[in-house]
Amino acid sequence: MNIIMQPIGYIKSEFKEKKELPRQSILNTDKKAIIEILPEYVEGIEGIVENDYGIILFNFHKSTKSPLRIIPHGRDHMTGVFSTRSPNRPNGIGMSIVKFTKVDGNKLEFEGVDMLDGTPVLDIKPYSSKLNPK
Repeated sequence: MNIIMQPIGYIKSEFKEKKELPRQSILNTDKKAIIEILPEYVEGIEGIVENDYGIILFNFHKSTKSPLRIIPHGRDHMTGVFSTRSPNRPNGIGMSIVKFTKVDGNKLEFEGVDMLDGTPVLDIKPYSSKLNPK
């Protein structure tokens, strides 16, 4: 089975190389970036407002596939790739929790940047740290 996804937009970030990236989005709240949503998906961002938190799903477009067991950064032993934040994964899907700081047309500015400039965005989902059963 093949799964084919198309980007809904692209990241505009000051980070041009992987070595510049912070380890996690929540550790980088002093930097901002922009998602430029493609015209055919602009209606889909209706309802996202300033100070909302969201989950950005994206493609690690500059990473390579890796073995399923690796020695992650900061550790000295092998572990499964699914227990790490390594960008080198079988499907190259990344996830970051961000805070939207501005919505302007097809542009979503956010803080919590851990993505390279040009990163393809696959989806955006709302985020809440509280369970909200209805």
